[in-house]
Formats: sequence, structure tokens, C-alpha cells
Amino acid sequence: MNTRRIFLGLAVSAVLMSGCGGSDNTLESTGGGSPNDQFSRKVVDATSNNEATYLNLDTGKVVELTEEEAKTSSAWHLSFKRDAIEVNNGVIGGGKVKGAVVEPQDKFYTSSGEPKFDLLKQAAENDSEKAALTADYSAPDEWYGGEVTNRFGDKWFTYDRTTHSVVEDSSVGWLVRSAEGNSYARMRVEKLKYDPKPTATDNRFSIRFDVQPEGTEQFTNSNIMFEGPLSQLETCFDFDAGITGGSGAGATVDCATSDLWDIKLVFDVNARSLELRTNSGASGDGNGGALGEFAWTDLKEYGKATEEPVSGKSLVNLYAPDASGVFNVKSWYAYDQDGGHLLRPNFRVYAIDTDSTDSSAPVYAVQIAGYYGDDAQSGQPIVRWTEASLTEGEN
Repeated sequence: MNTRRIFLGLAVSAVLMSGCGGSDNTLESTGGGSPNDQFSRKVVDATSNNEATYLNLDTGKVVELTEEEAKTSSAWHLSFKRDAIEVNNGVIGGGKVKGAVVEPQDKFYTSSGEPKFDLLKQAAENDSEKAALTADYSAPDEWYGGEVTNRFGDKWFTYDRTTHSVVEDSSVGWLVRSAEGNSYARMRVEKLKYDPKPTATDNRFSIRFDVQPEGTEQFTNSNIMFEGPLSQLETCFDFDAGITGGSGAGATVDCATSDLWDIKLVFDVNARSLELRTNSGASGDGNGGALGEFAWTDLKEYGKATEEPVSGKSLVNLYAPDASGVFNVKSWYAYDQDGGHLLRPNFRVYAIDTDSTDSSAPVYAVQIAGYYGDDAQSGQPIVRWTEASLTEGEN
């Protein structure tokens, strides 16, 4: 899959909002809309963890497709699976849909990128941001199609712009789900060294896993190590390989032939690319996913990967697959952990070009106004859209 994150220059950050994907919690409804609203509105059933729902923006109807059928179909524009929203492009669809952010809603974030949850709550309660959907916008300079994004982003390393070297950031960690979807691990990058000088030695990585095998309720296998030289394009690890009871040490596997790899390290010095991926979504055919990032001081207190230690709330539906497209590069929500593990819409407005190869194809302004439908249950994105008039440039 030709999807790479640049770490030299970092011209585009493909990192999602820090926090988690999905929620089992409820939230007040944003209301059912008004007959005077100048846009379409639909509550999409995205409650399934395994099957996506496919929406055609031209017709406003859901297109009934299997995942395999969707890969070659151009009859849909946006797909929804829990909190993951993707455009019909790249490895997941047969279309040429692209998206861009035309209203970033910076007022809802601090200068350091932290969400202002008090303002987000007010906006949801007052439904004050629907006017942003019908505003006039200039044609964006940057569009996104099938680029892969994931929960790891670039938070697991530190890049030195002067020396172009990279080292680990061991202050953070993640929870990850296996390709089989039935085992979990706590993960931290403990060593990462990349020095571009020709004389450099010991360019290596080391990632530690504490594994919760299938059928168990806690981490039973500690200090399982994925490590090696930083010298290949792709290196894959199966963290639950061979685990029975309290034994087993995982295994490095062939990325090309194994269906059961759980974590993939992608390193390409020529493309200046460094990524971690899970076997899920746009990165693989497995049922993997990731949850985080967490401060390691907090994560090391977790005894299991399926339950929050203080509240006892289930974490199972919070794991997010690797995804693609503008909704993942520029997230549509802010994750409110302290407010009850809720996804709060940030009311960004996206331009969705329904066919980037056809200048006459409709372009829609799209806004996600909620995640909890009209009955306050999770997995029901509220989608609002109208045909956009971009005042400058070309689609």
C-alpha cells in the first residue's frame, strides 16, 4: 500500500486528535433539524464494528454493499463504521472521491491544539454551527484521498529538524488489538534510533508488549519484545503468536505472507517515512486496532486492555482501525475522556469532491453534527451536507 507519512519537514501532519476512537456512552441529542434548514441531514447507522454503512451524497441514500463490493464500487461517497468515516478512494473503494477542510473551527482549540470542551458543549446545545455549513468558501489548496492514518501518528518518536535524527518517545503508550480481534496488548516503544549519517551504527527499534491472550481478563504475558535493525521497508510482528497460558514470546513474521501480523513497522529512508500500523482497515485485512495515546505513567496502571481501571467501563468498542481520507487526517471530533469518554463533534466543514477526475462532479460541504443520533446512543453519526460553491480555484 503506497501510503507514507513524511517525517522530514512534516509538511502535513496526519495525526488524529489525541485520544480514543469510538464510545459506548450516551450524549444529549443535537435535535432533529428544522424544515427551514438549507441542507440535507441524515442519521447514519454505523453501530456495527464489522460492517460499514455506505452513503451516496447525491441521493442521500444508503447503498447496500459488502466490503468486497464497496472496493470496486463508485456508487457511494462516504463510509461509516462506528466513529471511522472514509471517502471512496484508495484501497477501500472504487471511486475517486477526495476531501478537504474548508472550515477548521480553530476557535474550538487552544494554540497548542487542545480542545475547548466548554465551547464544544455550548455549540452542541445551541446548534450554533449549522450556519458554517452554508457559508461561502474558497477552493482549498490541499485535498486528501486514500492516505492512511492511525492512532499512533508521530507521537511515538521525536524528530530533530536540525540533524534529521529520530529517537523514541517512551513517555507514551497504546493499547492494541490483534489481527484476530480476540486478544490485546499494552504497547510502548522503548528504543528507536535513526541517525542518517553514513557513519552511524546501531539504528534499531525495540517495542515492548504486555499481552492479554484470548479468553483471559488480564495481561498474563509480559515483556514480549519486537525488535531489530531499522533497515527494512516493512517489518511485522505477531504479539500473541504461540501464547498458551503464561508462556510464549510472540514472533516476527513475513508481512507479505502472514495474515496474522498485529503491528507493522514501516521505514523507508529514501521516502523519509516512519510509521506504525495495525492489521486493520486501510492497512490490512485483519480485525486489529489501537486505542490511545496514553501517558505511560497512566497506562502502566492498567491491568487489562478491555476495561478502564477506575470506572470499570468497557474499552472493547473504543479500538479504532487504521483509516484513510480527510476525516481521519483532520478529525471530526474531540475525545472528551474526563467528560465521560464521549466523542464531541468539532463542527469542522469538509469539502467532498465526489469525483476528483471530473470538474463537473458535485462538491458538497459536509459537517458531522454528532455521534449519538437522535436517541442518544453511540455509533450514529449525524451528517449534514449541501452542495458547495467554492469561490476560487478549481475542484
